[in-house]
Amino acid sequence: MTALTFQKIDTQSSRSHMQIQSRPFNSVFNSYLIYVGVALASAGVALYTPLIVSETGKSFSGTWAASILFGLNLGRVIGSHLGSRYPGLANHPFSVTANILLEGIALYCMAYLQQAWALAVFALLAGLGSGLSFPGLKNYLLKLKELDQASLFSRLAFAIRMGLVLGYLIAGWVPNHSLKIVFLIVLITFIAYAIFMLYAMRAIARYEANANAALAAQRLTENTAASDARKLATPTSSARLPILFLLSNAVFWCFAVQPMIGFSLHIPKYTPEIPVSTPFWLAALVIIFFQIPVSKRAVRTLEHFRFLQIGYACLFASFALMLVAGNHGISVIASAILLSFGQVFYGPSFDVLIARHANRSSEDTGKLMSQQIFYQSVGTMIGSLAGGVLFDLAQTVHMPSLNWLLLSLGSLWMMVLSKNKIPALYRKA
Repeated sequence: MTALTFQKIDTQSSRSHMQIQSRPFNSVFNSYLIYVGVALASAGVALYTPLIVSETGKSFSGTWAASILFGLNLGRVIGSHLGSRYPGLANHPFSVTANILLEGIALYCMAYLQQAWALAVFALLAGLGSGLSFPGLKNYLLKLKELDQASLFSRLAFAIRMGLVLGYLIAGWVPNHSLKIVFLIVLITFIAYAIFMLYAMRAIARYEANANAALAAQRLTENTAASDARKLATPTSSARLPILFLLSNAVFWCFAVQPMIGFSLHIPKYTPEIPVSTPFWLAALVIIFFQIPVSKRAVRTLEHFRFLQIGYACLFASFALMLVAGNHGISVIASAILLSFGQVFYGPSFDVLIARHANRSSEDTGKLMSQQIFYQSVGTMIGSLAGGVLFDLAQTVHMPSLNWLLLSLGSLWMMVLSKNKIPALYRKA
């Protein structure tokens, strides 16, 4: 190889290094583009969900209203499963953008539908777009190697909650029952989300390509250093995460989502002195104020596992409080606060554990994120239905606290498992 060739390679390597050196600022900028897009989409979701469920319940029945949420979560399950089987559907910038637009357009069409079954079908399509796009979003966030993984996921959770609060505020401005106006705003938020995501993903993809080119150049000119780099980059594990570990995430979200149904049914019957919306506002605000400060306290893997256990402990405390004092409004408020703290501790830490396994194994990060969303969506889907079923069961057998008792026992058992059993499953991988 000639000296001129070496000089050319060195120049290319130097240029790539300069691009990487300037990347930290761009990494932060692109991550915030994603956060803003997610916040806008969350605002759209918070805007349409209560209204469409309420209107469907009035026009048809509660079962048909629940079918909309069931269809939405079923679509997410199908989408995340397809994303894990066929990563190209969920990880390419144009695929992610198309999936976001699919969700937005499907939701917009719901404003013109007159039949409950049609609403459920289009909710399924919207969920399909969501299940395919969200794993890709997380995958591109994880490509920003300069940024701390725990901070990435805690800020993502923060952005989602900020969007929910924004959506509730917009809902108060939109004229009552104006579904066409509501879903037009929803469509606009998803178009903005798609534009922000496309810009950020293409920038991240270009940076990743430059980084790979720089590494290839270094391998040509510095054989020893490149060999060491390959050794460092070689995955230390090829084992897959056990299904039981991923199922533990489904169980958490199955428990965590049930009070969203349970509170809505419980408050009018047992604590009518407080507004039905109170737990939802509190949950969003608590996560907004505490998500980032709490997540910063977990650095080591051991600390993230401790946060999983604390998350289950918060769920147990929330359900136990409803069990012993559910007839008091202040207890419902305190229970909602404990429930939101459970999500503050659990959600980002589980995401970080998934990301760290991807870093030390040969598994594709996007595929792992699709699997994680799949199990989370399964838990949410089952929990949404179980919340109503358990409440009805408690009324049927004349044990008003039966649903809270069962949830308390289940979360206590998972809290015990998360101390040793769940970490052991993770370490075996």
